[in-house]
Amino acid sequence: MHHPDARGYEEIATALDIPVETVGSRISRARKKLRKVLGDVNPIGERRWTS
Repeated sequence: MHHPDARGYEEIATALDIPVETVGSRISRARKKLRKVLGDVNPIGERRWTS
C-alpha cells in the first residue's frame, strides 16, 4: 500500500535507521491512540476518521 506521505516516511526511516514499514506502523498506532484520547472527534472538522 502506498501512502501519500511515503517520501516523508522514507526520510524518517533513514534518519532512524529503521524500515519504512516500521515508520508507517508506528505512525498508524500513534494516530489510533490520539483518536482514542480525542474521543473519535476530528478537531479540524474534516471527514470522520475511521479505524
